[in-house]
Amino acid sequence: MTVCNPYMLKKCVIVEKIKETEDTYTFRIETDIQPVPGQYNMIYYFGIGESPITVAGKKDSIIEHTIRATGDVTSHIDSLRKGDFLYLRGSYGNYWDLEKAGGKQLVLISGGLGLAALKWIKEEAIRRKKDFKQVLSLYGSKNYDSLLYRYHYDRWFSEIDFRITLDKPDPRWKGNVGLITELIKKADIDKDAVVFMCGPDPMVKFSVIELEKKGVSLDNIFVSMERHMKCSVGTCGHCMFGPFFVCKDGPIFKYSEIKEFFERKEV
Repeated sequence: MTVCNPYMLKKCVIVEKIKETEDTYTFRIETDIQPVPGQYNMIYYFGIGESPITVAGKKDSIIEHTIRATGDVTSHIDSLRKGDFLYLRGSYGNYWDLEKAGGKQLVLISGGLGLAALKWIKEEAIRRKKDFKQVLSLYGSKNYDSLLYRYHYDRWFSEIDFRITLDKPDPRWKGNVGLITELIKKADIDKDAVVFMCGPDPMVKFSVIELEKKGVSLDNIFVSMERHMKCSVGTCGHCMFGPFFVCKDGPIFKYSEIKEFFERKEV
């Protein structure tokens, strides 16, 4: 959605707050903002500042934001409760294009909080799963206590090929243990598969290496970049990545477009 005034704040009420982990909450917020999967909003806390947060879901007039307390702004936001107000501006950025995967295998790869960037498009893919050859979702979490959206797992397991791995073993966990690249190695991934991915830079780098080994084209790998946007309209330059403004040209990029700049630095 394009906003008339990109700096205008909208006052929105929190209708539900869900605890995901010790430092992460999902907020369901009532608003007339109309994002699409892949976009983000700037969430403002008066007297502290604002932070870019991806839209994790939407139903009718309720949108979801999953927020981890990592700094002053997000820590203050996570202290809010049901009935409190948030101030949003947005939505910004481009979107996940499911049409590119029509008739093909759709592979969703997420690590850590990157699952929030893929949650909404995962729901859309489930709703439209007859449009794809297969929907394969791979999710890696640091440990058992960091797992997000556990209340959705039963449905996701029943609807698509959904696989989880933990970096570290845990007596409460009977599933896969190891880096997400191990899940990629074991999975049957078509050469013409379309991949949507979000996670820490090292995860992205080494996941792409494994996908290339399977013959997946870099033109078919789309990555949502995790960068701290300031203005969100391409003027401050804070989020520049090579020749791109992540806030304005992204946050989703075809990997073949950013490979040179992504791999130029150590990750």
